[in-house]
Amino acid sequence: MVAREQFAWVWLLTMLVTYPVYFAAVALAGETAFGTQILMFAVTAIVQVVVIGVASAVIGLRHKNNLSGDERDRAIAHRASALAYNILMAGIVLVGCAMPFGHVEWELFHAAVFVIALAEIVRHALIVAMYRGGLRQPQPERGWHG
Repeated sequence: MVAREQFAWVWLLTMLVTYPVYFAAVALAGETAFGTQILMFAVTAIVQVVVIGVASAVIGLRHKNNLSGDERDRAIAHRASALAYNILMAGIVLVGCAMPFGHVEWELFHAAVFVIALAEIVRHALIVAMYRGGLRQPQPERGWHG
């Protein structure tokens, strides 16, 4: 398994563990004080940074000569990022344009965090899937000339 795939696995698994716990805690907490809301998010972010930092250091040490990647690695990252960007933009437009007319600020904040986390989960899941299943080039469209 190449280093970039391992990085993607670490990110994906970390996000699939930390953010469901965060959103469950937010849902169970209900209306809480500003400091409690910030503390829940800060704990989630710190856990994510520590886990990803340690795992990245281990992966970096194991693959110290092969971290730069090649054209295939860049193509996988580009395609996954492009698809995740579309999800991110659609979600942020929804959060920024539709939600302000009936939701309080913490609901907007949590919705934005959800959209960002979802886009990153999709991005890393696509990277893993493309490494596992191979990067398939899009088929060229056939023009009128056949």
